[in-house]
Amino acid sequence: MIEGQIELIPMEKIDRPVKISRELIDPERVRELAESIREVGLLEPVILRRVNGRFEMVAGDRRYLAHKLLGEKEIKAIVKELDDRDTVVIRGIENLQRVNLTASEEAQVYLLLKTEGGMSQKEICKRTGKSPTTICRYLNFAVLPEEVRAAVDRKQISLNTLEALREIDDEVAFMYYFKMAAANGATQEVARLWVDDYKKTSQGTYYAEDGAPPDPNTGSEAKPIFLTCEICHGAVELRKVRNIVSCPECNKKARHG
Repeated sequence: MIEGQIELIPMEKIDRPVKISRELIDPERVRELAESIREVGLLEPVILRRVNGRFEMVAGDRRYLAHKLLGEKEIKAIVKELDDRDTVVIRGIENLQRVNLTASEEAQVYLLLKTEGGMSQKEICKRTGKSPTTICRYLNFAVLPEEVRAAVDRKQISLNTLEALREIDDEVAFMYYFKMAAANGATQEVARLWVDDYKKTSQGTYYAEDGAPPDPNTGSEAKPIFLTCEICHGAVELRKVRNIVSCPECNKKARHG
């Protein structure tokens, strides 16, 4: 917590950040926070800085929104003299302390610390306590298309599985495998098999440059297709899958057909 003298600042003189770090502010969490503040008061003051005769929110945006919900006229605050860089750093560190951050939100914090906070990866590691590997993987994740990041946030595909697929250097091919992985809940193990399959195909192991099948004398195996087992989550070849999803009526017809 930042130390300083606690003041009562009029709510009407406070402006929210121009760039809200959280993509979404959960109204239910704000309501719960408001009820807590109603019962026990504000335990941690917000952090503000002076800008053009007013106050800009640096840290504590949800506490501010909870006070507005309660109809409060003032809020406890610590007012600091901060430049833009320091403001970005403080906001970023505070956001990392929140629970239930999505992968995209966490990645965005590290990206802002680097681009707007002017921090090196080493400095980010020191300030956040995260390993260089973690910072690097999230910075790489932050610049991926929104569709890809959203699938990780919705837990349709894990970050580990996505990183395995990123070894596919062709963007069209990557998106093909990514969509298949997100739709079927592919594991990292399955993703690695797909990547191996892609690399063999692109290198001409399965097919010649003119599109002809490989020479049978080369010993090339038939091109396998892998899916994820719904029970053990391991990799299984499609030709070995024995069960399919069917409605009771179709299942009955199949058994007695």
